[in-house]
Amino acid sequence: MKIIIPLAGIGSRLKPHTNTVPKPLMEVAGIPIVEYVILESIKLNPSEIIFVVGYKKKSIKDYVSKFHPKLNCSYVEQTKRDGDGSAVRLALEKIKKEEDIFIIYGADTLIDFDIRKGIKNNKDADALIFTKKVDNPSNYGVVDIDSTREIYEVEEKPIIPKSNLAIIGAYYFKSLLHVKKQLNSFYEKGITEKGEYRTVQVINSYIKTKDKSIKSVCVEEWFDCGRPEVLLNANRYFLKKKSSNKQIIRGTSLILPPSYIAKSAKIENCIIGPYASIGSEVVIKNSIVKDSVVSYQSEIKNTILKESLIGKQVLIEGKKSKLNLGEKSHFAIL
Repeated sequence: MKIIIPLAGIGSRLKPHTNTVPKPLMEVAGIPIVEYVILESIKLNPSEIIFVVGYKKKSIKDYVSKFHPKLNCSYVEQTKRDGDGSAVRLALEKIKKEEDIFIIYGADTLIDFDIRKGIKNNKDADALIFTKKVDNPSNYGVVDIDSTREIYEVEEKPIIPKSNLAIIGAYYFKSLLHVKKQLNSFYEKGITEKGEYRTVQVINSYIKTKDKSIKSVCVEEWFDCGRPEVLLNANRYFLKKKSSNKQIIRGTSLILPPSYIAKSAKIENCIIGPYASIGSEVVIKNSIVKDSVVSYQSEIKNTILKESLIGKQVLIEGKKSKLNLGEKSHFAIL
């Protein structure tokens, strides 16, 4: 099995953070987003993981080589950001032999689901689209299924949706070479969907020819971490899943669960949590920090902070309740 992880995007909705940090390296519950994707990918025992890089590609490569030096992986650069289908096509150009292919679209897609089980339970399917039931399906691409979960239609942000199963951007294809052939054909003919080459176009071709079985697999949880509020939601969810339920006294500070505090962080006279994620070498004094992500080497003094996203090496002093500050910012009300 080959796994393709496209992560060339700029992450404009997460600015100012992504001005200096690629979106996949933003942290959720103390772990970079891309790390969740890598760990899930490793569980599938792939023959190779192909990262499709672009924006701040060196940061991505440096992270993978540092924390996964033995990972069998390679890199393809997507210079023109013209869709996930284009990213997958570029990755497939370097693959010559037939294999199963599992595609994780973007390293900002966090899934809490046993993907192995989803594939195992649908061995007869030629392709799988991983989906999630949502309250606002008109904001997403959705699939329409029959009683056997067979997909018979895909709709892109329908005004009157026929289902609430949103496409989360994770796919499994049994035939790698068939996907390659289809994407190359779309590219050569200039066939796009709203100006982009999309992986879902392959699914549509399967549906039209009616000679392939395409099924929906619904996941328990999904976070599209492209916006600050969703990233904070993901932080809450994964902290709750990983953290103990015990309050902790750390020096002169009280830690309320669920929270994550790096060992190298220095906390003095504080209340931290619930739902706080505190990065390495962070210094917090005389403050209350809850429901927030605070990144590497930031310093917080005499502050009440909540529902905030704080980048690296940020200095915050004085009273403020909610902030969204990028790397090396300085915010003070004295």
